[in-house]
Amino acid sequence: MFSLLAYGDAGWGDELLHGLIVTLVLAIATFPVAILLSFIIHWAKVSPFRAIRILGRIYSTVFKSLPEILTLLIIYFQSQILISVAANWIVPGSSFSISPFAAGLIALSLVISAYGSEVVRAALNAVGRGQLEAAQSLGLSPFNAFFKVILPQLWRHAIPGFGNLWVILLKDTSLVSVIALSDITHVANLAINTTREPFFFYLLVASVYILLVTLSSRAQKRLEQRSSKGFVRMETANA
Repeated sequence: MFSLLAYGDAGWGDELLHGLIVTLVLAIATFPVAILLSFIIHWAKVSPFRAIRILGRIYSTVFKSLPEILTLLIIYFQSQILISVAANWIVPGSSFSISPFAAGLIALSLVISAYGSEVVRAALNAVGRGQLEAAQSLGLSPFNAFFKVILPQLWRHAIPGFGNLWVILLKDTSLVSVIALSDITHVANLAINTTREPFFFYLLVASVYILLVTLSSRAQKRLEQRSSKGFVRMETANA
């Protein structure tokens, strides 16, 4: 069985390694985009402008309601058609296409950010509005108060939520196999169609995802301990 993992024409080792790299690159590229969108959507939902609040809530509701795979298929097929029509209208004869990687990045960013906006909301509530008011009373602008006072405290409360979303994102990257992006799941399916060994390759892919999630969970715990170190000392001293 393990001869199937040989490199070159004799096995699928190099293809599976390339698929794993594509999976990791997609997840790593998507996550910061999703975090940025999470903050934007949260600010939209609490905006003083009613129209922006409504748009933020619609965004959150839609992308939390749609299955991830349906969002991916809409982005890859339907939006591609609409953009091509618009491009052809602006420049007759032109066409536009979205790569499977870009479609996966966009679709997963939209879904993860819809949930991420709730993580941001909970983290900001944990920090408390008094912190912002105290910073502004010391003469800091709202921009400086947020980045120098609120954001460092916010991350401590947001790490568990964003850590869980990272794990979800890591697993959801397997969905891009349906649009022929050569991630590890897509490569495993090609190997199964060729070798007729589904048990071996599915078990291998499952082991890879378990390993990735385990490593991610350990990294999350380290980040939580590091971000809480000073606060733990303060609580111990106060006790």
